[in-house]
Amino acid sequence: MESPKGKIIIKENPLFDNSTPASDLSEKESHLEVVSVVMVDVTPKAIMTEMERKINFLMKVVKERDHEIVILKDQMKACETTESSKTLVVKTDDKGNLCCKKT
Repeated sequence: MESPKGKIIIKENPLFDNSTPASDLSEKESHLEVVSVVMVDVTPKAIMTEMERKINFLMKVVKERDHEIVILKDQMKACETTESSKTLVVKTDDKGNLCCKKT
C-alpha cells in the first residue's frame, strides 16, 4: 500500500503470523495487525532536524513542568510552616464550655 505521493510505503510484517483466527485469541487479547512503515525520499538531515525540533520541544515542556513543581513545593512548604506556627489556645466561654482556637 502506498500513499498518493509515494512517500510512505506500508508492508505487512512477515514476522507476525496472521493465520491465527481472531476467534482463537483469548477474550482479553485484541487482534492486532502489525505492519511496517518505511519512509522514502527523506534525507537523514531532514530526519535529524525533525528529531531535534521534537527533542527541544520536549525539553521545553519538561522545564516548564519542573518550574510548576517547584512552585507547588514552595506553596506546600509555606502552608506547612503556617500550620505549624499556629498555637492552640484553650479558653472557657461565658457558659463554662471549653473553646479551642488556633492563632
